[in-house]
Amino acid sequence: MSNQTTQIRDFTQLKVWHKAIELSDLIYGILGNFPKFEEYATKSQIIKSANSVSANIAEGNSQYSVKRELYHINIAIGSTMETKSWLLLCLRRNYITQEQLNQINLVLEEIIKMLHGYRKNLFMYIDNEEE
Repeated sequence: MSNQTTQIRDFTQLKVWHKAIELSDLIYGILGNFPKFEEYATKSQIIKSANSVSANIAEGNSQYSVKRELYHINIAIGSTMETKSWLLLCLRRNYITQEQLNQINLVLEEIIKMLHGYRKNLFMYIDNEEE
């Protein structure tokens, strides 16, 4: 990993980051049907959790420590699950349709798989890292 940490890393080159941006775009696309009283509750929380995925991928990719990068990837994984939980609540409250949920779930599942692969790849470097 030492070679990788001495170079400038560009998170925008990561496919998983682009997929996380796609998730955010999809989330923003469904928010118009939410009731006004949810403006600062559910709507705000789902935006934060969805945007947290790409933000943590970017922040993790900029770290010079594999352990710190793993920390942020784990946060991104958690944020995908949080987003999924919010979406399930939205479905129950009829703020979104099953079709919308299915479309977003496909992207969430792809992100989760990519993040787990990213995480697995990072574990190969953790024993060789100097702090």
